[in-house]
Amino acid sequence: MANSNLVQVIKQIAVEAVKAGKPCDYRIGTVVKENPLNIKVSNSVILEEDFLHLPRNVTDFEVELEIDGTIHNCKVKNCLKKGEKVLMLRKAGGQEYTVVDRVVNEYDSK
Repeated sequence: MANSNLVQVIKQIAVEAVKAGKPCDYRIGTVVKENPLNIKVSNSVILEEDFLHLPRNVTDFEVELEIDGTIHNCKVKNCLKKGEKVLMLRKAGGQEYTVVDRVVNEYDSK
């Protein structure tokens, strides 16, 4: 019986350590400014571009296309626009966020 209690105590310590460390969490933000990029995550917190990591799928970028054997350089205009909702992951223990992608259908947990 003592072994069982010890295992439960160790499990509880591990759970509390993870909660205290805040390994990462996700947030839904709203783009409030495009250039420089600013994303609002709460009534009092607006993240500036310096605190954001952006994947290519939410930025403008160039791509090479081959059409009938001819190479064409094309610009894909995919940067975030004011009012768009985005899914973000917060870096463990920090203030930096990675924008994962646009949110098409925001889940309302209220």
